[in-house]
Amino acid sequence: MTCRSPSLTITNNIRRTPRGYFHQQLVTGHRGCGKSTELKRLQAHLRETKYFAVYVDPEALLDLGDVTYLDVLVALTQELEQALRGENIRLPPSLRENLDQWFANVILTEEQRRDVERALEADFGVGPQVPALARMLAAITGQIRSGSYRRVEIRRQLEQNLRVFVQRLNELVDDARVRLTRKGWNDLVFIVDGLEKMHYAPLPDGQSTHSALFVAHAEQLKSIHSHVIYTVPISLVFNANLGDAFPDPTLIIPMVKITEPDGRTLYEPGRKALFQVVARRVDVAKVMESEDLVWRLVEASGGSVRDLMRLMRLACYGATDCIRATHVETAIRELGREYDRLMQDDDLDLLIFIAQERRVPGNERSARLLHLRLVLEYQDDSGRWANIHPALRLSPRLKDRVGA
Repeated sequence: MTCRSPSLTITNNIRRTPRGYFHQQLVTGHRGCGKSTELKRLQAHLRETKYFAVYVDPEALLDLGDVTYLDVLVALTQELEQALRGENIRLPPSLRENLDQWFANVILTEEQRRDVERALEADFGVGPQVPALARMLAAITGQIRSGSYRRVEIRRQLEQNLRVFVQRLNELVDDARVRLTRKGWNDLVFIVDGLEKMHYAPLPDGQSTHSALFVAHAEQLKSIHSHVIYTVPISLVFNANLGDAFPDPTLIIPMVKITEPDGRTLYEPGRKALFQVVARRVDVAKVMESEDLVWRLVEASGGSVRDLMRLMRLACYGATDCIRATHVETAIRELGREYDRLMQDDDLDLLIFIAQERRVPGNERSARLLHLRLVLEYQDDSGRWANIHPALRLSPRLKDRVGA
């Protein structure tokens, strides 16, 4: 599905959802395509329309190298409690105490809790002035993020008590929604950004770590009594079961289109937009020997804003008075070497196929190439297509085997 204005699309979907039902939406795109910027825009748009949008950044709270649906639900609980305090919405003492006590009884012993709270106060200033429930949630996410043996034990305890955990979480959410309504808000929305950065690895059962979270445990992720937006790895758009788990079409934020699908015909609006990304950050006339060098970087980025910025940084290395053509070409070669290191010999035939056919087969090997940005996908009103990253074309293993 083409996504021209994700913030407007999602806001309209939420507004059209009948009271008592919840819109649960997936958003994807390559890393560096601007998802976080778009989701921050969505949060602002939702708040303007009186939806209490809670932005959750799992990367700041959890270990994305090893993340489960249980970790995500705990992070949602922590961010909601903090957001409500920021809005001066006080939950009933009985509800806060019951939830805090439940976590204390099930997850952390009193001694473990004291140890973690001392560490939180020393490292992050989370002291006695912060409510007990907030300290407990910070302690749990801290233990999960630390990667200690306690992470395994916490997950095991939550798994064994999953029904009660979800029930307690929804008691908190339900009460928050009532209190938000009294203060003039239409409803509560979670925006969970950053999960597309989670580690990709194949699993023995033929799934990947990506599908294990968003397909195998979709029902748990959807169990919260709230509208919720999750970012997901782009590899999952090829998982046939994802549509069964989340019926609404996944919104795809594509790479910036800089050529037509043939790879040769230039698309000037996209190229000019990326040129402006550079021009807003540097004085091109003063920094670059020639404006043509910016166009060269735009071409080499493949429409990836993140890679365009990486190329600019790389071009700065070794430059003194200004960035010259030699610096730009060195930067492009360096980026090409980085991607070449990620390419396995078994990927060659698939990459050549994608370069020739301009499409990505729906399999786990293709999913890995998309996740690593060795392959970039684009969309417009005419459909979607793919191509290998321009910098990867410099690889000696591919250089003479792919066309334009």
